[in-house]
Amino acid sequence: MRNRFLFVKEVTVRRGILFVAFVVLSYLAPRVGVAQENTLVELKVKRVMLDTSAKAPVAVVILENTREKKLIPIWIGSGEATSIALELENVATPRPNAHDLIRNILQGIGAALQRITITDLRNDTYYASITLKLKGEEFQIDSRPSDAIAVALRMKAPIYASTQVLAKAKQLPLPERSKEDLRKILGIHIQDLTTELASLFDLQVKKGVLVADVEPGSLAAQAGVQRGDIILKVNNRAIQKVGDLESFFQDAKRPGQVRMELLRKGKSSTVVLDLPS
Repeated sequence: MRNRFLFVKEVTVRRGILFVAFVVLSYLAPRVGVAQENTLVELKVKRVMLDTSAKAPVAVVILENTREKKLIPIWIGSGEATSIALELENVATPRPNAHDLIRNILQGIGAALQRITITDLRNDTYYASITLKLKGEEFQIDSRPSDAIAVALRMKAPIYASTQVLAKAKQLPLPERSKEDLRKILGIHIQDLTTELASLFDLQVKKGVLVADVEPGSLAAQAGVQRGDIILKVNNRAIQKVGDLESFFQDAKRPGQVRMELLRKGKSSTVVLDLPS
């Protein structure tokens, strides 16, 4: 009799957890629908950056089309940008945030996150769907792309977009395109370290150039430059903004060595780059 009581109690608790989980998911994404069944293309999260070309700086998550290496920007809120950035940099928080909580609930009830899909772009707004599998049944949960991406990163789930969405995707912010020469020379994606970015990554310094991404096999990668580094000096010349770095490389004689002073996770570091002719 006691064993039967414990079994009934366990089933009741599990049903209660399942009910709470779906209430939470319904609150975060109240509309349930089926994702568009267009041809899907896998995307990877490259980095989070600020679009300073807008009237007020706004966060952008940059996705990369794994087929064509095309970059797709999606403008998102600062809270979601922080959550994505924390996961990209493997930074543990003292307490779970909303996306950590969703992951914990899904894992607690035994649900698997199959994939997330960016399904549409209408009136400058992206739409996404989270595909869950629970007890052999598949569920499509409507979501904002930023929330879906943050959860997908935490659960190591693939990210897709329909070909129709990719055809309508916006262009990268102008400041990103203006740094094309430095990307070709060094293989780094950079942006000014603003007060907003410093707060986003919990940095002490307020001036410098933030390395948003490093291309594998590039000159910078070979020298040991890493994503998240802050460039403070180049050959003892202070670097406070991207323009300072651009000016240095326009004036630099090649071939030659460049000594770059960095701030990496709060500690000073130095790398040496050998410029090609």
